[in-house]
Amino acid sequence: MAFQKRRPDPTLSARHFYGSEVLRLREERGWPLSRLATEALSSIATLSRVESGDYRVPEGLSEQLDRVFETGGHFMRLLPLARRENHPAKYQGILSLADRALIDESYSPNVHGLLQTESFARCALQAGLPFTSGEEVEERVRARLGRQVRMRNSQECQYWFILDEGAFARAYGGPEVMAGQLRAILDVAELPNVTVQLLPYAAGGHSETASLGLLTLADGKRVAYEESSRTGTVFEGARDVKEREALYNLLRAQALAPRDTGLVVRSMLEGITADAPCPSVSRSASPVA
Repeated sequence: MAFQKRRPDPTLSARHFYGSEVLRLREERGWPLSRLATEALSSIATLSRVESGDYRVPEGLSEQLDRVFETGGHFMRLLPLARRENHPAKYQGILSLADRALIDESYSPNVHGLLQTESFARCALQAGLPFTSGEEVEERVRARLGRQVRMRNSQECQYWFILDEGAFARAYGGPEVMAGQLRAILDVAELPNVTVQLLPYAAGGHSETASLGLLTLADGKRVAYEESSRTGTVFEGARDVKEREALYNLLRAQALAPRDTGLVVRSMLEGITADAPCPSVSRSASPVA
């Protein structure tokens, strides 16, 4: 059986609608992606990802699509709406739930995005997205910082962070960035709606190699999710959620108490020494296909 590319659902988001419009107009002309790539001065890989709705629309593409399809500015008018969605579509579902949660519990092998400083977030995103343009990295940084506003300015949600000690073993951005990040964690841990625990190496082995999260919504519903660097899975079935609640409770029992966590983080801050600098943001604004 021939491989069938998954068609974008235009109702999911403005970015998906944009992609479905590119696909519709291309198919009306009977063009393969290679033909559109030639006409629009783009690449097959970029256009394929734009059509799927999972990729930020690159600079200059909308003008080329309007020229090629003779759509009189249609794609230029859609562009501002598509650009407002700074998070990849695959994350929008769980982020929407997180923005409504009353309790947000998480384990992370890295510094959780809600705790990251601007400098640390930039360095972490550059390292995690090495082939992404500097412009898109900056958009992701702004989006990540924007999600912290609710935690810092409102007490409607209780946050519980368990951070693996390994999150601090690999320095991002050198001593200045790491020192700023450690200070930020100490500051956030003082908020009345935030609890931070460190899971030390001394605790030995545990169940999680990727991120684990639990959300409690206003109606009492519980949702679990697991996330690696490239994929994420949401669990809503009662049995799946209960299993992950039990795993999270084991992690909580293995972690240091919040007060002891603060002492260890302060000790790390005092012991910071020179480290390698973060790569500079001097990339082209055009994404690498």
